[in-house]
Amino acid sequence: MMCADLMMRRARLFGPLLASGCEVLISGEGTRRVRLFDGERALVGNATAKRRREFTETRLLAHEALRRIGHDGPILKGSDGEPLWPSGIVGSLSHCPSLCVAAVASAERIRAVGVDVDDSDGLSDGIMRFVFSSEELASLRMASSVERRAAFCAKEAASKALSALDGTGDFRKVSVRLKADGTFAAVRRDVALRGQWRFYDRLVSAMVAVPSETVSGARTPRMSSRSRKE
Repeated sequence: MMCADLMMRRARLFGPLLASGCEVLISGEGTRRVRLFDGERALVGNATAKRRREFTETRLLAHEALRRIGHDGPILKGSDGEPLWPSGIVGSLSHCPSLCVAAVASAERIRAVGVDVDDSDGLSDGIMRFVFSSEELASLRMASSVERRAAFCAKEAASKALSALDGTGDFRKVSVRLKADGTFAAVRRDVALRGQWRFYDRLVSAMVAVPSETVSGARTPRMSSRSRKE
C-alpha cells in the first residue's frame, strides 16, 4: 500500500485520535528502527504463530509511536492481559485480520485512550446476546451490520479507556449508544465517556480519548497505567 493510501486510511479510521494529540500508527507504517524487548518476546514464546505475529506487529507499531514522542520502554502485560505502558504514557492497541493499530500519548495531555478496530462483517445473534444488554439490543434492532459492529467496537474502546482510568474495564458492564454523527456515548455506573466511530475501506473503528482532568461522572476515577486486554 502506498504511503498516501496509508495516510488516508489512518486519517479516515482514526482522525479523532490524531486530532486529540495521540500518536497513531497502523499496519504498513515504518517500524524498522524499533525492536521488541526481551521481556516482550518472552510473553509470546509459547504462543501460536498467528498470536506472535499480531503481538509483534502491534508492539512494534507502539514502539515506533513512542519513539516519535520521545519515549521508549517495554510494554509488558498485566494480570488481565492488558498492556502495561512505560511511566508517563497512556496507550491502546488493537488488531483484526486486516489491520493492527497502536495509539499512544503523554499522560500529561491525555488521561486515558481506548481504540478498537475490526472487519465490518456481521455479528451472530449469539454474540449479540452475549455482548449487549436487552436495552442495547432494542436500540440496535434496526441497525445495519456496520452499525452493530461499530457498537461492538465502541464497547471495547470504552472499556479499554475505563480500565486505564480505574482498572475496571469489563466491557459487558459498559452501555453504549451510537449516534448518526459518528459519535457514541458510553456509560458505566457513574462514569460517562464520549467517543467516535468510523467506517472506511471495509473496516470499523471506535476510539475514546479522555483529556487530562476531563471525565464526566459523579466521581473522578483514579489514574492508572493499565489498558484493557488488547
